[in-house]
Amino acid sequence: MLRDRRFLALLFVSFLISFLNAPRYALLPVYVEADLARSPLFAAGLRSTFLILGGVIAIFAGRLADRWGAKRIYLVGTIGPLLAGAVFLTGDPASLAALCLGIGVTTGFDSAGGQSYLIAAVGAERIGTASAGYFIGNTLGTAFGNLIAGPLADARGYADLGQAVIVGTVGLVVLATVLLPNIDVQTSDDKATEARTSFAARREIWFLLGLRYLPTTYWGAVTLILPLLIYRLSGSNTEVSTFSAVTLCVAAVCQIATGRLCDKIGRWRPIFVAAILETLSALGLALYCDSIVGIYVFGTLAAASAWSLSTTMPGLLQLVAKPGERGRLVGLAHFVWSAGMLTGNLGGGRLIDVDASLSFYISFGLMIGALACAVGLWRVDQERVQSAD
Repeated sequence: MLRDRRFLALLFVSFLISFLNAPRYALLPVYVEADLARSPLFAAGLRSTFLILGGVIAIFAGRLADRWGAKRIYLVGTIGPLLAGAVFLTGDPASLAALCLGIGVTTGFDSAGGQSYLIAAVGAERIGTASAGYFIGNTLGTAFGNLIAGPLADARGYADLGQAVIVGTVGLVVLATVLLPNIDVQTSDDKATEARTSFAARREIWFLLGLRYLPTTYWGAVTLILPLLIYRLSGSNTEVSTFSAVTLCVAAVCQIATGRLCDKIGRWRPIFVAAILETLSALGLALYCDSIVGIYVFGTLAAASAWSLSTTMPGLLQLVAKPGERGRLVGLAHFVWSAGMLTGNLGGGRLIDVDASLSFYISFGLMIGALACAVGLWRVDQERVQSAD
């Protein structure tokens, strides 16, 4: 796998995209509150703009990936950090909304194109480790990006940060165009076309989407609330970005372990362990979200378990998707992910000034539902295995 040029190029490009996108995730809520004097709900509204559009566009982009090839779709997604950098150059609400619309479009192409490229480039026997590598590229890119973005914002201001991201994106687009090999487009046969007609009626589709939506709703609340809570407790951008970097580095180690375990012992035990730990992290944050130490402990657990669970998703998509519908299912899964992030962002933005712990108590209940979806998907898979025997 380490000799596969397609996989290595994808890892490098995904790392760079996340590195340049890092300020958009960790510092946008802080920028809105500290520099623009706007409420957390306003920051949540900005995020919701690109999350909604990103999810909708991902469905369209997934279909295009099945027809035109994953590389072309992914290249459109590499433009996203340029728009994210421009967010820090304006405080005008109309301009911010327009930029977030553009970010939404490119995010849909990035997610659908990147995961379609991954699934097409790697066989089922290596998908666990390959998925870990792909998501680690995202995780480490975000972590290292935060380590630079926070101090740069403190020392030079948000405008210089945005300009640096824009310049970096130009280089990213050129590198991605040159480095990523093309992947042949697979055409579907009549049998696959017939299978797509029953797409929405299959239980495994709904269990998969539930397992994607419910934990993501919790994670959406975490990504909005925890940076703001840390900033309010510490008053430092650097403290916010350091927390994000530390938690994501821990998550990267857990992703490696999860990917290797999925390839060695199967996917189901890692899925259940990750889902249980994420459930416990929600309860811990509900009890200790007023403490820096509590946020570090249970926020790190949330990041590690959430990203570990995400590592299993490409393998589950490979398992559930029938011939000719991979791109479609990838796009739909990202739409559900966007809906979850939107729900968590808006819910967290509404509840943080009422009672931050309430958001995490609700998330605890959602994670119980996610565990039920995991059990349901496992039962469907066991039925499939037994019928094959």
